[in-house]
Amino acid sequence: MAEALRLGVDAGRKAFAAGRMPRRDEAVASSPTEGISHRG
Repeated sequence: MAEALRLGVDAGRKAFAAGRMPRRDEAVASSPTEGISHRG
C-alpha cells in the first residue's frame, strides 16, 4: 500500500513538472476521423 501511495505522489510531481497544455481557440480531435461512418 505504501508503494501505491509513493507511485501516486511521483505521478503527481511529474504532472506538475510537465506543466499545462497550451490553450487553443478550437478543439482538435485526438482520434482519427477517417473511416468513421456518420449515421443520421
